[in-house]
Amino acid sequence: MRRSGIFTLVLLFFVFLGFSSPGYATAQEKIALVSLQKALNDVNEGKQVKATLKADFDAKQKQLESLKTELKKMRDDLDKQKMVLSEDALKTKAGEMQTKFMDLQNRAVQYENELKKKEAENADRILAHLKTLTVQLAKDKQYDLVVENSADIVIYSAKAEDITAELIRRYNSSPAPKK
Repeated sequence: MRRSGIFTLVLLFFVFLGFSSPGYATAQEKIALVSLQKALNDVNEGKQVKATLKADFDAKQKQLESLKTELKKMRDDLDKQKMVLSEDALKTKAGEMQTKFMDLQNRAVQYENELKKKEAENADRILAHLKTLTVQLAKDKQYDLVVENSADIVIYSAKAEDITAELIRRYNSSPAPKK
């Protein structure tokens, strides 16, 4: 009992000493918030990448629609000729349709994978540069802590400053190097 009482007193003494030290009482940490997702979407290069990917998607979608139309025409023709074609001819046409259908599915998956890969590569490159610029900005403005807030983790902070707009301006003046 006596030992735990002394331990408690010593602990309280060090806690009190820690909270009453001049460094703790006068320390004013400078905190910043940044939304890297917003910056990624709002930098000029991010907008250009998004527009390029949309154009690629639209072109590939048009190719797929053309293949779908061709496949539908083949099916309609087969339905019309069912009664007059021999069994072997029907099997051949059905096989051709099956091959075309598989080609359509494979191309759709391939196009989707290509677009996802391009999007990820560009996003990774831009985000890496955004992070580098965030560190530079934090050092320039002497922030002690920068919190990434894309998911609105911080709902309110009286002392934190949002540096996203400044980060976007800096990025637009020196975009990420192309690979």
